[in-house]
Amino acid sequence: MGGKAPDDDVVWYPSEDHMGVHELQTWLAVQLWLSVRRHLAEQRRDLRSGHDQFFYWKKGDPTARLAPDVYVLDVRGPDEFMGVWKTWEGPYAPAFAVEIVGDDFRKDYDDAPVGYATMGTRELVIFDPWATQRSRVRVRWQVYRAGADGKLVEVETSNGPAVWSEFLQCWLRRVIDDSGRVGVRLSLDEAGTNLVLTADESTTLERERAEQERERAEQERERAEREQHERRAAEEKLAKLRAKLVAAGIDPDE
Repeated sequence: MGGKAPDDDVVWYPSEDHMGVHELQTWLAVQLWLSVRRHLAEQRRDLRSGHDQFFYWKKGDPTARLAPDVYVLDVRGPDEFMGVWKTWEGPYAPAFAVEIVGDDFRKDYDDAPVGYATMGTRELVIFDPWATQRSRVRVRWQVYRAGADGKLVEVETSNGPAVWSEFLQCWLRRVIDDSGRVGVRLSLDEAGTNLVLTADESTTLERERAEQERERAEQERERAEREQHERRAAEEKLAKLRAKLVAAGIDPDE
């Protein structure tokens, strides 16, 4: 279930570690990944993205790995499905990554930036869904970007609602849905008034557009039928008037 090892590499690189994660973490990752995919497609950026897959960056060492909750490669990547990514087999380090903080927040706060820096990640966003305005240690957002020397540098720490992603060219915004659940949405503006549509929202919008199109087509059909009826009525009225004139000995064409 992991990547197939080449002949000169007999080390096994597992694709699973059989460790569970919090349901909220999984839900956030999947929803955010789908939004990232949609956003990249709308930008016409043919890049590979995914979630919760292991990246190995040290050949021969299966412990040197990270599994981003959401990632984007700066390449299209191979056509086949991948069990794991090995950075030495191609330009397969995540250019952009999101870590959603779980129970062991220190691991995500302290260890994740080091691992992503080692892989050459250009932008890392750490989101802590458990952080509040009153948190003394935990923080909602941490943003790291690669400097001129290629090293990741923390450029923003915030408990605010949103942070900017240079790689995605949009905002990542914490939201609360109608059910009271925490979520992360992509937004084209800082205020969150122009959100990237979710799959469900897109389906609803397409359904509404189709319904509006059907209504317009029905209105157009009814208008055409009404005009045809009015035209026939006018023609019949004109024919009757001509008949009366002819009966009276008057040439209607003179």
